[in-house]
Amino acid sequence: MNRIAAVLMVLLLVIPGAYAGQISWSVNFLEDTSSNVQSVREMSLVLMALSGAQKAVGNTSADKIDSLAMRLLSLQNSDGGWGYLPNETSNVVDTSYALIALLKAEPYVSPVHRSALIEGVSGAVSYLLTSSSGNGWGYVPDSAPAFYPTVMAVWALGEYGYYYTESPIKNAVGFLLSAPSTLPAPQALALKVIALHAVNYPVPDDIVSNVEELLRSDSITTLDRAMLTYALELVRPLDFTTSFFVSKLLELANVSGDYAYWLSSPTYPLTTPEVVKTSAFALMAVAYLEQYTPQLPAEQNPYVAPCSALESLQNDDGGWPLVKPGPSNEKATYYALLALKYCVPTNKSVEKALSWAREALTVDGARMVSTHRFSPAYFYALETLLHSNALSAEEKEKAINDIISSQLPYGIGLWGNNLGPQPYQTALAVRALVDLGVPANDSLIQRAVKWVLDTSNGGWGIYVSTPYFSYMLRPDVMTTVSIIEALQGIVPEDKLRPHADWLVSQRVDGGWAYWKPYYDPMSGRVIQEKPTVELTVRVTDVLAEFGYNFSRDTLNFVIGAKQSGEINGKSVETAFAVMYLSRYKFVPKVTLDDVRLALGSELFTLVTSGLSKNETEKVVGSLIELYGNSFVVANTTEIGEGYYIVVAPYGSYNVSAYNPYLSFRVENGSVVVANYTAPVDSSIVLVPGYTAKGKVLFVFYSPSSRWMAVELFTTGFIRYIHGDAMVLTYENDRFIQKVVG
Repeated sequence: MNRIAAVLMVLLLVIPGAYAGQISWSVNFLEDTSSNVQSVREMSLVLMALSGAQKAVGNTSADKIDSLAMRLLSLQNSDGGWGYLPNETSNVVDTSYALIALLKAEPYVSPVHRSALIEGVSGAVSYLLTSSSGNGWGYVPDSAPAFYPTVMAVWALGEYGYYYTESPIKNAVGFLLSAPSTLPAPQALALKVIALHAVNYPVPDDIVSNVEELLRSDSITTLDRAMLTYALELVRPLDFTTSFFVSKLLELANVSGDYAYWLSSPTYPLTTPEVVKTSAFALMAVAYLEQYTPQLPAEQNPYVAPCSALESLQNDDGGWPLVKPGPSNEKATYYALLALKYCVPTNKSVEKALSWAREALTVDGARMVSTHRFSPAYFYALETLLHSNALSAEEKEKAINDIISSQLPYGIGLWGNNLGPQPYQTALAVRALVDLGVPANDSLIQRAVKWVLDTSNGGWGIYVSTPYFSYMLRPDVMTTVSIIEALQGIVPEDKLRPHADWLVSQRVDGGWAYWKPYYDPMSGRVIQEKPTVELTVRVTDVLAEFGYNFSRDTLNFVIGAKQSGEINGKSVETAFAVMYLSRYKFVPKVTLDDVRLALGSELFTLVTSGLSKNETEKVVGSLIELYGNSFVVANTTEIGEGYYIVVAPYGSYNVSAYNPYLSFRVENGSVVVANYTAPVDSSIVLVPGYTAKGKVLFVFYSPSSRWMAVELFTTGFIRYIHGDAMVLTYENDRFIQKVVG
């Protein structure tokens, strides 16, 4: 005796099972049943159900679907149709079932069998089209139209792509709307709705109302309920009503081991066709709503610092180039080593870098002294060694003397280049001397600082000196931020604020470039530079000292630059990306899907603020029925570290503390979630969030929408929550569902 036969013998001994796992268990049942079915109709129903459930079970039945589809194709007659049993005369009903099944199975059929399936589908369509009487279909060609063959042919051709305005569907739809049926009334109604939906015919409201009325009845069979539930889902969006009817259907499932099945006749003997048909339609119904609960891919951490990319840019001599490939550069090496402190650098790479910096300091220092030109290259080589505490007292003393001796010959406290004294070089020299231990109140330092401050009251740039006059060229962001960095802690904040304000005015496209776009009359064109990670991060940090906060925008800018590849191969850009992103702890975006997937697997604490004892008991009872005993009721309104469901009035909790990504507010009688607005009085809002060690689901309600918060659970709708947030509004006796995100 095979396994499925044994199960059929003990069906009467099992009891309805818990909801969890019913889809996969039902798939197990129908997969094993498929080897025992003999009729084309049963085989087709199994194929339809398995194909419809694949999204819910992760395509685990693809091989079974492929083999079952090939078995069904092997039974096709030469005229393109199928009979009820193999080798029987073709008829419209069974041909329609087979065509629907093959069309639903097509995505899961092996590529090597695809041509055979296409050929079989083409033959079936041809058979149905030639069998039409013009006003509908009879059971066989040239017979009078009847409801059952017509409704099945319309459904099948609709699945193939026929529209209700096309011939021969147009007349058949008219026939269906008024034709009597010998099928049980609930099943005939369900098939009518399914067929009309398949050909995109607007199903009349009175027909939908009849479906709902029957589903509220306790006198219909399980097969009736399965077919009607599936039909209703096709024409009515997911809401409390549809989820309630699905819950009713789930309650009727029977579980035996890892099998789940439905049956209408609870008396022995049981027949396989009855169980297969009922279970197939039931699986189609309960799996259909899985389209509302997508499985989300794991979210990537956008704050991952590009450490490995930075390490890979190091040259063989130990330094880092500005751009790879390229010679090692003092500034690039300085910032690369600063950034590597946030990574896990090897001692060898750091030692090589310091060795290169020491050699660079020697070469740059000798050139600086001989030319009386203080260079940024020397400054960065020196700062690299100072930050690593790699200079002895004697070496520091020599560096002080070298910097002092590199002043311009014609001015004390002035450092510069061929254009004369420069605010940039002078500020860097001041910073270097202070870092080497020269007191900030030293007369040389103070004289140099005064000169730098006197050259501008709003940004710095290249300074031009002549025997007759001096002037500053267009201020630039690089020079200005470098000077502010160098002088911070040496001069009062108010002396630097005008320059900080100037930096604010230079912001463009979410960041800072060397220059803000400007028109150059000499060239007759607009000079426009792209914002860089280096300048954007440096300016953001400088401005933070003056009370400006651009951190969130800068974070987005840096993430965007990293993800776009804009920083690839650029040592300084990559280094600043590492340093800035390393400040942020990754808080992944939380969704309702995350909460839904945790239900049943984690212990949730239920907080019901404002609900009555009876309402709370209903909520808890529904959750336990849906997910098992993994819920406890809190005697406080506080949210702790674990998993929580919080049902509370609007305004009871600060959502941003648990979900910083979602915009949520209540104002002027409306609730605004992201960019969606709904009336407070007739809406509830579902918002996910994080706790320290778990997740939280907020269900916010108003006094007049409190009943909706309860029915969210009692109808089973909670199983289908998804998206960044959901807003459910009840208007004109209908639910309006808005998924945010």
